[in-house]
Amino acid sequence: MFNILLDSLPMEWNGYEIDSDFQIGIMISQCMRDESLNKLEKICTAANLLFGEEIDNYPQSYEEISEALQWFLNGWNQDNVSTGKKSAGEKQEVETMDFDTDQWRIYAAFKEQYGIDLNTIEHLHFWVFMGLLTNLEECTFTRVISIREKKIDSKMSKEEKSFLQKAKELFKIRKTEDFEESEEEKEERQNAIDEFNRLRKKGK
Repeated sequence: MFNILLDSLPMEWNGYEIDSDFQIGIMISQCMRDESLNKLEKICTAANLLFGEEIDNYPQSYEEISEALQWFLNGWNQDNVSTGKKSAGEKQEVETMDFDTDQWRIYAAFKEQYGIDLNTIEHLHFWVFMGLLTNLEECTFTRVISIREKKIDSKMSKEEKSFLQKAKELFKIRKTEDFEESEEEKEERQNAIDEFNRLRKKGK
């Protein structure tokens, strides 16, 4: 078991050198949640990020790579949190954080509480980043997480339910498809561009 108070931060896994930077960890996390990739594509992409693209730097099996990725993403966490699959009929935990949706809230919190500029810092180990992230004091980021976690209770008043539902909608984690235009939106955008170009030419 890793202990930040006693152990050096790992820079390799079973003799294989890794890129331990927090940005690599974020990209691996995003990759593993990317629904446009199948399982093999996720593993291959994540492995390239963690170990680099030289095949000699890789573990020798799919099982080893999967184990290494699981270790890198979760080895910092010593709390009693299950990462296994839910059994049939058991509800999946609601996602409460997303590195895309919450990017500015995370950035601002680190700048305010730790004096760390996540956009310019040269290197920050992913495990240190996650340790700091999960121990932030109250801020916009933690309040948004609380909104996502809070359940709409039957004991709430109508106004409370309405307020919480609106807050959940405002801060919901957006998926890739949420950013994709419908055919109607594409047509409207093209019509607006055509009209703009027509008026611009007319004004010449």
